Amino acid sequence: MAFDWSAVEGFNENMTAEEKLALLDNYEPPKPAEQEVKADDALNDNVKQNFKGYVAKAQFDKLSSELAAAKRELKSRMTVEEAKEADRVAAEEALRNELDELRREKKVAANKASFLARGYDDALAEEAAIALTDGDTDTVFALMAKQQTATEKALRAQILKETPAPPSGDNYTDEAAKKAEEEKLRKYFGLR
Repeated sequence: MAFDWSAVEGFNENMTAEEKLALLDNYEPPKPAEQEVKADDALNDNVKQNFKGYVAKAQFDKLSSELAAAKRELKSRMTVEEAKEADRVAAEEALRNELDELRREKKVAANKASFLARGYDDALAEEAAIALTDGDTDTVFALMAKQQTATEKALRAQILKETPAPPSGDNYTDEAAKKAEEEKLRKYFGLR
């Protein structure tokens, strides 16, 4: 039993295989009537409820095989030139994608170098460069704040490291008391 094309809206006898495929892509078969299932009366209502709205397997298989046959026919009609053109277009698209990826990687590397020159560590520079290249300004600003905090901490640590230790004693700011203490120590050791 062949597929009834007259049931498909928009069908006409002079359509090509491509037009029929396009028509089938948008075709929704009518809802089948409830399938009769031979079972006990208690189970019969439950089974009918479970299969309501489904397409019969035989009808689905028939439609699938007709669709596959139409696709095979369309593919066999494709000329050698069309096949070469399709291959050329696919190769060109692959090259275009590769070029776009290489350009993106170049931009990321240049941005990373700029961040490294500004004192960012390697991981933070990489993350910021990717975010900047992708246009994610919120992430870039968050990473800038993180870098600023790290720089301030490093600067404070450096200042604390370079700060001399205060002299010991009770009154280290009073010069007179310092000199008096030194004189006292010199006398004690016999240096005066």
